[in-house]
Amino acid sequence: MPSGDHEHLAHASLLIIEIGNSHISVATDIDSDIRSNMRFGHDQLDEALETAVESWEALPEDRVRSIAAGSVVASVLDAVQSRLQKRVNEPIRAVGKELQQTLSHARESPEAVGIDRVCAAAAAYGEVGRACAVAGFGTAITVDCVNDEGVFMGGAILPGLSLQARSLSEWTDALPPVSVEATDAIFGATTEQAIRNGILFGAIGAVREITERFATELKTWPQLVATGGNAELICSNCDFIDSIIPDLCVRGIALAHRRHFEPIDIE
Repeated sequence: MPSGDHEHLAHASLLIIEIGNSHISVATDIDSDIRSNMRFGHDQLDEALETAVESWEALPEDRVRSIAAGSVVASVLDAVQSRLQKRVNEPIRAVGKELQQTLSHARESPEAVGIDRVCAAAAAYGEVGRACAVAGFGTAITVDCVNDEGVFMGGAILPGLSLQARSLSEWTDALPPVSVEATDAIFGATTEQAIRNGILFGAIGAVREITERFATELKTWPQLVATGGNAELICSNCDFIDSIIPDLCVRGIALAHRRHFEPIDIE
């Protein structure tokens, strides 16, 4: 079946490209089931593209196929779109450009909100079906809110764990570079332990405070979903996060593609 058959694109088997601040994820979605999800650094663009081509070719050929992308780095998206399209002769539709966003926004200028945040929030709301908050733990930590009606309310952004550690090392004379991990010590006995505790516990405290403020405004506690590379570390050291969905943004990109091509009911 031709990959460009628009009548069936809402149910197409998908190759999904998700581009974050420091990574490229290549995933496939068949019947709303994420079958694979591989992650590369920006400096591994060639490897990511080869994986994308292999993943595209592995999708069932007897069904409509399509490619959906979401990106917060325009230059990397441009490179992926131009190079991959030449390899597979298929348009790469990006959320916010060729694909509409899936959530309405409570604030003006929705185009100013990162596509990763909106995609993750849409996927979380799709899973939860009510007011929810999404905490993304990547290069940056983002905490966003969707209300009961499925409206994206906005949120907060703060430096990610590794970024905090690096800034302490680069902007002080005496603090060493550290990897952020749990110390199993409430009181940091060494400088390294103190930095790790400060960053980890500080991030946990920030997410709790932000979510509590969301809850006060919504007058209900939103279900809190975590995602991103450091989600497991955070969740294993606190008790107020309801679930972890590692591939939330990828799921949101797939959702945007389905919703974009769904027929509109006219009564």
